[in-house]
Amino acid sequence: MKSKSFSILPILYCLHILSPKGLFVWAESLICEGISLMAMLRFAARFYPERCAIIDEDGTVTYQQLYSRARQLAQRLYTDYQLRPGMSVALTGRNSLTFAILLHALSRLGTRITLLSTDLGAEQIMATLEKHHYQFFVYDSDLKQIPRKLPCPATTTDTLRHLIIYRSSKMQEVKLPRIGRGRDIIIHSGGSGGEFKTVARRPSLMSFLPPLFALLRDIRIYKYESVLVSLPFYHGFGLSTLIISLLMGKKICLQKRFDALKTLEIIQQEKVEVMPIVPAMLSRFWQTEGAKEKMRSLQCLISGGDRLPKSLINTTHKEIGEILFNLYGTSEAGFFMLATPMELAAFDETTLGKPIQGVTCKVQDTDNQGTGTLWVRSRWAMNGKRNQWQNTGDLVYKNDEGYYFHRGRADRMIVCGGENVHPEHIEQVLLSHPMIVAAHAFPTPHPCFGNVIHADIECTQNATLTEPALLDWLRPHLSRAEMPHAITFKTIELLSTGKQKSY
Repeated sequence: MKSKSFSILPILYCLHILSPKGLFVWAESLICEGISLMAMLRFAARFYPERCAIIDEDGTVTYQQLYSRARQLAQRLYTDYQLRPGMSVALTGRNSLTFAILLHALSRLGTRITLLSTDLGAEQIMATLEKHHYQFFVYDSDLKQIPRKLPCPATTTDTLRHLIIYRSSKMQEVKLPRIGRGRDIIIHSGGSGGEFKTVARRPSLMSFLPPLFALLRDIRIYKYESVLVSLPFYHGFGLSTLIISLLMGKKICLQKRFDALKTLEIIQQEKVEVMPIVPAMLSRFWQTEGAKEKMRSLQCLISGGDRLPKSLINTTHKEIGEILFNLYGTSEAGFFMLATPMELAAFDETTLGKPIQGVTCKVQDTDNQGTGTLWVRSRWAMNGKRNQWQNTGDLVYKNDEGYYFHRGRADRMIVCGGENVHPEHIEQVLLSHPMIVAAHAFPTPHPCFGNVIHADIECTQNATLTEPALLDWLRPHLSRAEMPHAITFKTIELLSTGKQKSY
């Protein structure tokens, strides 16, 4: 179903990545800035100096301004805060121009950067800072969970914003230390149930070129000019979108918090063409009055980070056309499967697509229906895992054409009355009901059956759905062991990543 004759070489040439001048600028940038995010930003500033780079609620900057401010902040951090190569710095904050500038400045200084989730509580933040012995901490001043007494030197993004805007012009040029390459950028993975793990990556051409090739070849992302990033930077999907968009010279709109109505207004006002999104966000779009009109400028929606219900695919294709792509990956292995709109429409259930180039997948320990655990080997996996087989923990089925289909998480499988039950399957069935926008299925101990299923659901506005009516609707779709024993109607909270919170 995918084009086999498409060549990305002309596109890479037009993007200056492989042009003679582009190769010269790459070399110059790497010599001056090391292998860091700042080198990439210097490259973009040379080719798109007056083009709008980032716009947020505080203002707009061009690529030349963005690069200059990142350099100035790196000098301030070096002189005023004595940050040096090899130091460990922790950050927590929402998407903003200042936060984006800070990431590039810290990468240029050769510091080890950890992006902490804004969903962490005060005790979790304190324990993380103490355990890993961070030497500097930067946070948004409006985050209420920041402990008053911190175990390391700290400052706020507001303070750094003031330095960038009002004081950088008064300082003399400072020579920054030479670095061979930037240190690790560490993000938080998971956390929907309160358990976070860290994933480390180091700036490298091999870290972003293969995924970039897939985005160019299959999504044709080079055709579009504007991108909206509502996913937080500490989410791998949000950070990679920022980096790749800057490399291609796109206009990037940043949003601190996802709010369906406000997000739709940004899309309409800025004529946003591309948006990475998680399914829970898309579901809330379609529950907002006037969503179709506000989404008229969108040419490409890229869903990832969670299972994409078939009902959402059908609604999106019907309302605004076949512009929805499905990306699949893990924080450890990175993005490694892609399904196009045509492929999503071709099957009765949502497909994960096929592995992109540079990735090898296999399904192990299959049952009598062909479902087994997905393993992946990727050249751009996290540090220590590159080119090694990794167990994703996902249960999948692979059809005769080579397309993969998600069946659930191996660690969420439970036994109810002697039968294996996958809560994700129950959630997908619930989400296919036209009055349900969010669902969470979970086990509860039972004296006779060991476990039974309970479900929390969130309905559309003005829905008249009752528990007996929903149970009647579910019976033809679920086995006896899968049927919920209790249903609670409630508002299901979203995390800052846009995913729904698990309890």
